[in-house]
Order: sequence, then C-alpha cells, then structure tokens
Amino acid sequence: MKTWAKLAVIFAGGALGTAARIGLLRLLGDEVVALAAVNVLGCLLLGVISGVFGPRVSLTRLFLAVGGLGAFTSWSSLALQGVTEPGGLVVVVVETCVGVAFAGLGHLLGMRRPGMRGRGDGR
Repeated sequence: MKTWAKLAVIFAGGALGTAARIGLLRLLGDEVVALAAVNVLGCLLLGVISGVFGPRVSLTRLFLAVGGLGAFTSWSSLALQGVTEPGGLVVVVVETCVGVAFAGLGHLLGMRRPGMRGRGDGR
C-alpha cells in the first residue's frame, strides 16, 4: 500500500469527518452536550470499525477510522473544557468512561456482523 494512497484516503476521510462534526455541533447547539455526543458517537463507531476490520490496516479502515473519526471527534476540546468550564473535570471523567464503554460495545457489535468475525482481511 503506497504512502500517497494512505494519505489521500486519510485526508478525504478527515474532510468528511470535520464536516459531520460541524453539522452535528450546529444541530445540537449546546457546546458541552454536542461535544459529548460527537465524542461518544465517535467511540461507538470506532469500536464497530475495530470489530468489523480487526487489526489489519486497509484503505477503507484508514478512511473511516483515522481520517473520518479522527476529524469527527475532538478530545482536545474535551480536555480544554475540563480546565475552563465549571464542573469540567467531572465532564471529562464521565465522558471518558462512557466513551470507553461505547467503544467496547461498538467493537462487540462490529464482531457480530455476519461473516466478519475474525476475518481481519480489511474489507
């Protein structure tokens, strides 16, 4: 797999992930709630991708996980909320725990997809 192809799909996924995040943030309005929704949904989807694709790297996985969800989620914004918002540290701890749980749930759901369990062939 060529480096330029990897970079191209990551870039394309990043553009779509950014657009999706901005759309959801505008739709939900409240910054704290919207950021939590984006990050937790991103954890769930990353878990699904992990369960479906296994550990193997493919252009599809790079597009979806690294580019798309890397740009969709915003953990650095969450960290900043932790130090700038009243009660922000509590939000960081709760959102991180919920995110880990949703990533695990997503992984299990991804592995349950018919014909995909243990394949790890990147499709």
